[in-house]
Amino acid sequence: MEVYKQSGINTKNNLLILVDQFEEIFRFSKLEKDAKEGKRDSIAFINLLLKASEQKEFPIYVVFTMRSDFLGDCTEFRGLPEAINEGQYLVPRMTREERREAITGPVAVGGASITPRLLNQLLNDVGDNPDQLPILQHALMRTWDVWKVKNNPESAIDIEEYEETGTMALALSQHAEEAYNELDTDRKKEICESLFKALTDRGSDSRGIRRPTKLSEICKLANAGPAEIIEVIEVFRQPGRSFLMPPSSIPINEETIIDISHESLMRCWARLINWVEEENQSAEIYLRLCEAANLYELGKGGLWRDPELQLAWKWKEEANPNITWASRYNNYFDKAMLFLGHCKQQNELELQHKEKMQKERLRRARIIAIFISCVALLAFVLAIYSFDQRNQANKQKTVAINKTVEAEKERKNALAQKSIAEQNAEEAEKQKVIADKNADEATTQKNNAVASAKVAEEQKKKAEANEEEAKKQTTIAKTEKEKADANAAEAKRQEAEAREQKKKADDNADEAKKQEKISVALKKLADARILANKSLLKFREGNKAESKQLAKEAYKLNKDNNGPEQNSEVYAALNTNWANSINNRNQATYHKFPVKCITGKIGTNNVFTSDESGMLYVAKAENGIVQPIAPPINLKEDIRVLTTSPDGTKLFIATAVGTGYVYDITNTTAIKQTLKFSFTGIAKSVVVNDNSHFIVLSNKEIKRFVTDASSVMQGSITRANLAALHLGKSGRIYLAGENKLWIYSNYDELIKNNPSQTYSLPSKAVSLSVDTNENYIAVGTYDGSIWLKENKSNSTASVLAIHKSSVNDVKFNKLNSGTLQLASAGADQTVKLIDVRQSLTSKSEEDIITLNEGGHTKWVYAIWYSNDGEHLYSCSEDKKIIGWKKTTEALYKALK
Repeated sequence: MEVYKQSGINTKNNLLILVDQFEEIFRFSKLEKDAKEGKRDSIAFINLLLKASEQKEFPIYVVFTMRSDFLGDCTEFRGLPEAINEGQYLVPRMTREERREAITGPVAVGGASITPRLLNQLLNDVGDNPDQLPILQHALMRTWDVWKVKNNPESAIDIEEYEETGTMALALSQHAEEAYNELDTDRKKEICESLFKALTDRGSDSRGIRRPTKLSEICKLANAGPAEIIEVIEVFRQPGRSFLMPPSSIPINEETIIDISHESLMRCWARLINWVEEENQSAEIYLRLCEAANLYELGKGGLWRDPELQLAWKWKEEANPNITWASRYNNYFDKAMLFLGHCKQQNELELQHKEKMQKERLRRARIIAIFISCVALLAFVLAIYSFDQRNQANKQKTVAINKTVEAEKERKNALAQKSIAEQNAEEAEKQKVIADKNADEATTQKNNAVASAKVAEEQKKKAEANEEEAKKQTTIAKTEKEKADANAAEAKRQEAEAREQKKKADDNADEAKKQEKISVALKKLADARILANKSLLKFREGNKAESKQLAKEAYKLNKDNNGPEQNSEVYAALNTNWANSINNRNQATYHKFPVKCITGKIGTNNVFTSDESGMLYVAKAENGIVQPIAPPINLKEDIRVLTTSPDGTKLFIATAVGTGYVYDITNTTAIKQTLKFSFTGIAKSVVVNDNSHFIVLSNKEIKRFVTDASSVMQGSITRANLAALHLGKSGRIYLAGENKLWIYSNYDELIKNNPSQTYSLPSKAVSLSVDTNENYIAVGTYDGSIWLKENKSNSTASVLAIHKSSVNDVKFNKLNSGTLQLASAGADQTVKLIDVRQSLTSKSEEDIITLNEGGHTKWVYAIWYSNDGEHLYSCSEDKKIIGWKKTTEALYKALK
């Protein structure tokens, strides 16, 4: 109406506003809804038209044309259905005679004629469907062009020319395909595919929808330059084609909106139909991937496995999606790609682990079987050899005994011969006496005696020889006996060795049984995890009694089989049931804005919490439950740091706008402000080096104050891009910023910027913590990893990539068991519990507990260990403060 007033049009003249193809407004409305920006230009446009038609001051009339199948969509806009009902006019379908005139009339004006059989064919092909009229128009145009090329004006346009164009069924598709085939390189054809996929969409009811798009956006979607895209567009908007808009007479630049000239192209061009189907399938895969990523982030879904993972990965490699393409559907592209990559990595690691474990089991079984077989065979051979040696020794012993008996017989025989010889000598002597008496007889007897003496001598020699042989046989027997004894000893040694080999075989068998027991234990540990997951499933189904029992069974099974104390599945199952047992009162919701800070008073269970609106609460933390104990204090500034003094008498507050406060907290229920101070920048850390001085770190400077006045001690240090500062009980100052960690001996060295040690970090530092004894340092980084190091110059740091995004806070705490635990809070909505020694030695992430089941739904900003040593508290963007048990054992005892 304002335009009408300013135009100078005579108020007696009617003004007609014609809106053609009004159904396009519904597409713009859908895009506005998907963008979720709150801005609805489509509603404003329709309201302007409705107001213009309803007013009576000026003669303004509004007419818009729209396809009748979009009438139902008009109910989306208030007032539009009523206006349509008041002035609706449905354009009647053309009769056959009217369609005949629509065909013959333009042909006659062009100075040509059409044969009756072609005319009837055209009328039959178009039928009663009004959607076919634009296709008829295009088929006639193509038929006319074919007829003109033949350059025979005397002949009428006939069936041959019509069929050469492909008839109504294929004329548009064939024409578009001709344009596509003019693209002479594969690169241009790829750009063409990306171009038309960008310009088309398919609604929920499968209707083709145009999607006008800026040339600059198409360039991003196709990964091509404007010149390459324009070269392809020109092929499809030549005179006589005009498949794309704007017309060929209008120059194109990066801000030009490119659109398809008519929906009929989407219904008829076979190649484009396939492209739209591919695009739709690609979008479905992407949206399913986004949903899975969101569910996984919330702890309500798991990682993808084959075949879903294989299909999604194949889609990623073939479709090569980018963030511009994904933004047409939602803004979760980075998260979805990170989730898909994580699924792929975990799947490969799992497959490699399974393959490695299978090979290792087979290798061990094969080695054990071979070893046992060899040992058994060796024992058997040694036993046979020992038995044979024993038999040989017995035989040698028998031979030696026989020879000894034979030698004894020979000796006795020799003695008998000697005795006979002596008797013969005596007899000879007697004969000599007789011989002396009788000379004749004496000579004879002498001769006989001499002969007898010779015989006796020979007998004596023979006896001596026999005695010598007996001694020799005795020596041989003794030697044989010694050999037999040696063989018997060797047999005993062989028998002892055989027993030793048998013992080794038994030991190996015991080792095999031990390995089997380990395998059984590992299976039971896996069963414990399965029971824990089943417990969560039963809890979600509403069967809470069974869920609780399964959670306790999972804990017992894990503990009885020496499972890890840190077990995420068991912890999640126990924690869910524990939270339910206290009616989820471990989730405090008294804050109305994102909670960014939490700290406690030394030696008490009093806790201080604050949010970004500036509300400061004093609360009591007991058994994981946080409850306010005094009215809140409204500082009306975004509070970023809360710290208490070592003596528990003061609370230090620093904000995002460069102001700070010191409160006396001696009386917790009535705290009072004692000091206000200022600094430059956004507060990052406040540390108290004694009860009279404190240091403030912002993203712009480091400044030291006294607690009872506003004067600045030793000036300030201007240093930008610092993230966190920690003061150790030794006086050393730890400072993190950008990709560095600096350690200073004292504040004076910090002033001089003279660090004693400097370390490089894997990413930009966000948070910092040092344990009480300054034995360990942890730095949380922007990329989701934690740099963890033992505080020794020769130790090696570990980088734990356990969060998906920024690690906003880290804190050390010693458990009752003596184990040093590290807690971390991430922008990925999770809190992690880490066994420091285990992570530094094994560098395994398997036993890190992830606190997400029943946890936060948005960024986690800060964490605090309670003074009673039993609980951990976390605060988040979701306005909640949640209490957690630090160990699975504590959860189990709480459930008992």
